[in-house]
Amino acid sequence: MDYAFDFFDQPLQRDQSDSIKWRQYPKDVVPLWIADMDFRTCQEITDALVKRAQSGCYGYAADSQTAIQAMIDYHRDHYGIEIDPEWVLPQPGVVTSLNLFCKMLRLTRPTRSDVFIGEPVYHHFMSAAELQQVRERRIDLKLHGKPLPPLSTLDPNGAGGWMFCNPANPLGHLWQPEELRDVLTFCDEHDLLLASDEIHGGLVLDEPCTYTPMLAMARSDAERNRILTFVAPSKTWNVPGLGCAFAIVPDPALRHYFSREYDQMVPCVNLFGWVGAEAAYRYGEPWRLGMLAYLRRNRSLLQDAAVQWQLPLCRLDATYLAFMDCTTLLPHLKDETPAQFFLRHGVAVHDGAIFGSPGWVRLNIATQTALLQTAIERIGNALASLPYTTL
Repeated sequence: MDYAFDFFDQPLQRDQSDSIKWRQYPKDVVPLWIADMDFRTCQEITDALVKRAQSGCYGYAADSQTAIQAMIDYHRDHYGIEIDPEWVLPQPGVVTSLNLFCKMLRLTRPTRSDVFIGEPVYHHFMSAAELQQVRERRIDLKLHGKPLPPLSTLDPNGAGGWMFCNPANPLGHLWQPEELRDVLTFCDEHDLLLASDEIHGGLVLDEPCTYTPMLAMARSDAERNRILTFVAPSKTWNVPGLGCAFAIVPDPALRHYFSREYDQMVPCVNLFGWVGAEAAYRYGEPWRLGMLAYLRRNRSLLQDAAVQWQLPLCRLDATYLAFMDCTTLLPHLKDETPAQFFLRHGVAVHDGAIFGSPGWVRLNIATQTALLQTAIERIGNALASLPYTTL
């Protein structure tokens, strides 16, 4: 099937569904907040789900070895890493994995269970640490240029782990091999377990660039065995509602602790999650490439608008989540945040405070270009209403 721009231009009636993204706000608001695309997924995934549904039997599903192998094959063919099937622990979602990692730290390293977290970052990193009662060590990431500060400035005493986001959400930063190498070396030198959330790995926008898995940086068994990698087809192929993810844990002891309470406390991957994941990894590449081309067009529209608005954007190398600096607006907004101000003018965005950056906003550009243009016009009109503006 041809996944050209006209395929992604077709609007879905998501305001008439159970979509969280579209039901959170009134119908006249353009929703650019939660990380959920407005694109119909690839036909191969739909066909596989329909075929399974037509069987009429929806009993308990065992772990699908064919879906696990499809994930392994995809990562070998596209990113050059070899994953042993024994390392793979199926999960209903990456947020579950983040929580299990923090709980494992508390169980296995009670005297040094603090966890490093680069900030700004996807807010479930912080909530996982809080819920599992491990102390956060927040690292201030630079919002422009190279995000990581010198790692020599970090105090490892009392820390047992690092939760890392690769590529970075919401910064949109594509970590380079030398940056990943520095993080892994630091963890190796100070005996830290390294959890790498790589759910956005398939969303690198500029060819021939690609994301580098943290596992690819390991130069020894010891380094490899301290890495836990979390991946899923959900963001790349827009199937988060199917609930299928994978924790890749090479070390047998860590696998034991990571999963020791999984059976009774965490729901298994449902059978449609397995079907969708296998179809995505096996047949979804043409759709992914067409979707990335469409995102590049949308990114250009937002980048041009941000220049006109004089609101800096982080460089969006990966993901479909643009992070915009609105701190210059704060003196003119009285008691509102930038996100509240834009919402009042008909555009819902994520408040950067939830990621650790008050005064910033995150915008989801994975929507029809016409709808994004409407949102850009509304934001421009909102900014033009402020007394300071030069628009």
